[in-house]
Amino acid sequence: MDQQWAPHHRERLTLLTTLHNLAAPPENATVVCRFRYAPESPYSVRLDLVTTPGDQVTWVVSRDLLLAGTEELSGEGDVKIWPSRQRGDAPSLYLRLERPHVTAMFATELHPIRRWVQETYTVVPAGGESPLVDWDALTASLLPPR
Repeated sequence: MDQQWAPHHRERLTLLTTLHNLAAPPENATVVCRFRYAPESPYSVRLDLVTTPGDQVTWVVSRDLLLAGTEELSGEGDVKIWPSRQRGDAPSLYLRLERPHVTAMFATELHPIRRWVQETYTVVPAGGESPLVDWDALTASLLPPR
């Protein structure tokens, strides 16, 4: 699948691409993935993995982690991202997503992801995230209801 990269209203950015599930049988090896960035959630990127038509799984990952993963192994715990280092092949980006008792490992083209995540920093520069967060709403969501 060709990557489709589109800015949306309010400078939201999306990238539609294909991930290759490295552990799946060939008939289930490709997964459509939509990378989404919204300034109102400036520290994170959402990855919508379309598992079957009409069904998707969303992972929320750190924008900084995704960018770092385009250069070197990045992440601890549930999400790890790193670029390929193989000569001769088109550079790939690997994503390892883990939940209890389930691990998925994907590969995709590196350069479109790198360009897209770098573009998110033109929308909200590094260090400019904090003023965009609704801290009162975030705090309220963490507290028990009254």
